[in-house]
Amino acid sequence: MQTNGTILAGLRTRGQALILTDQDAHTATYSGPPFVYGFERVGTSCGLIAPLAAASVDAGAIWMGRRSFFLYSGGQVQEIPCDVGDYVFSDMNTDQRSKIAAVPNAQWNEIWWFYPSGGATECDRYVAYDYVENIWMTGELDRTSGVDRGVFREPMWIQSDGELYEHEIGYTYGSATPYAETGPISIGAGDNVMRVTSLIPDEKTQGDVSAKFKTRFYPNAAETEHGPFTMSNPTDVRFTGRQVRMRVEGNTNADWRVGVMRIEAKAGGKR
Repeated sequence: MQTNGTILAGLRTRGQALILTDQDAHTATYSGPPFVYGFERVGTSCGLIAPLAAASVDAGAIWMGRRSFFLYSGGQVQEIPCDVGDYVFSDMNTDQRSKIAAVPNAQWNEIWWFYPSGGATECDRYVAYDYVENIWMTGELDRTSGVDRGVFREPMWIQSDGELYEHEIGYTYGSATPYAETGPISIGAGDNVMRVTSLIPDEKTQGDVSAKFKTRFYPNAAETEHGPFTMSNPTDVRFTGRQVRMRVEGNTNADWRVGVMRIEAKAGGKR
């Protein structure tokens, strides 16, 4: 192969073998004697960050690079737009990047990457990608590697102390509370403040979750938390902010689900 990179990983994908170096990506296709395999470079500046940071799924081969995520599904390598890329790569201990591992979770069309945060020596955070709905998720979790369901009934992921966990079963994780949180919401370009008076909930079973809101008037200002609010139709809330984030938390150990929440907001002044 014509490359200046060091080979880190090889994956089977769509009738080919994909070879990933720390610089670029190549395919190996069986061609028969006398050369047996033919090699083709399919991507440059898309090097793999760690030997275990790639996974092959139905959508193709997906991996984490030094500053981006990449997809190969035939043709040429494509960079995947990532809404959380700055958050992930700006607080990562790159001295420990060899420990980064990718684990597919086929049940939910996801790939999870476990990585060490800036001050950690073991993987203590994750970034996950839903490659069907194009959704990114982040969080804190002590896991180092794992395998998807297949031989085992559920995915098996390993903690840094060697303890093995069966995932996608049950509704609790220690004392942690399951939640989902939005990014900042503003009116237009954020020139006006939002005066929010009510929330219209959308739950599978009303009462399974409660809501909190976090507001700030300036991008670098401290956030103010409001709530939690118990859901009703509608739910009375009173707060003002230029940016608003909503967080829903589970109230019960159940498979709760929320849809599109709506807030009643009016534009206030620009100051």
